[in-house]
Amino acid sequence: MWKLLADAQKIKREYLFLVLVVSLSATLIGLKKALPQIPDSNSMDLYAVMMTSDPNKPVFIQSDWTNSTRGESRGHFQGLVRSLMATNRKFVFYSVADPQAPQVARDAIRTINQERKKQGLREYKPWDDYLDLGLFPNAENSLNAFSNSIKSAWGGRRAKDSTGRERPVFDSPVLQGVTKIEDCGAYYVVSASNSIDIAIERLGTKVTMGGLVTGVMGPGMLPYYRSGQLKGLTIGLVGVYDLEYMMEHGINTADEAGNIVVKNRTKPEQVIPPVPEGTTFGQGATNNLALHIALTLMILAIALGNVGMIAKKKLEGGTK
Repeated sequence: MWKLLADAQKIKREYLFLVLVVSLSATLIGLKKALPQIPDSNSMDLYAVMMTSDPNKPVFIQSDWTNSTRGESRGHFQGLVRSLMATNRKFVFYSVADPQAPQVARDAIRTINQERKKQGLREYKPWDDYLDLGLFPNAENSLNAFSNSIKSAWGGRRAKDSTGRERPVFDSPVLQGVTKIEDCGAYYVVSASNSIDIAIERLGTKVTMGGLVTGVMGPGMLPYYRSGQLKGLTIGLVGVYDLEYMMEHGINTADEAGNIVVKNRTKPEQVIPPVPEGTTFGQGATNNLALHIALTLMILAIALGNVGMIAKKKLEGGTK
């Protein structure tokens, strides 16, 4: 018995790595599993803002993430955009941080539109349903300009309408009735940099702002959330899955069987429905399962190694 356990230490680490690679590959290639989740209160507040903002007002998205943080940020951005499309909200997106950021956002929107087409849902159209304003270099100067007058800051931007003709962006149906930053329904920052700090400083008192940030940035954003400057906040991979889980189940909303899967015990009167159409579980569900598998294998490997070490000492003690 002890000898068998002691032999556990002889397992080659290459075999452990092989098990890890095979398990994660099977998960990341397409296996999705909705593991039970209790969303954080800050994530619940963000989802509530997303679903209760005025549907007649456009949403502004400051998309400052790039491929370097796509493991977290792409999931945040996709969950946000899927929710907006599912609830027929128009939106504007742009970046103030990195020249690569507008393109990765465009790619994500194109993927979601392809997904909606396969599901028989309406595709979102540039100009009519959303606007791509591209890059505004220099976050501080740009956000100051937005705060003072978006008419002046955005007035020089042009986009193609449904006929292919380039026109000023304020002619678009997306920005009808918008004359200042306060006219947006909500302002979201998907970020992996300090651009969100600048946005909060320049615009936090003028708009309802939500943050979708990487895990590293989370601790620095929580004080803004607790002070009310951010009305909601999702953090890292857990935040991505929180968002997807609420898109599927809502908050304080009974399912067909009468069960309430996501309960906000601090706000029992708050009833926020799930999104009415489209994909709910996506990158967050896939990566969340992969993370649990990786952590489980690591714990098992550590436990096996320690048991083997104890067994070896028992055997050595018995031979003396």
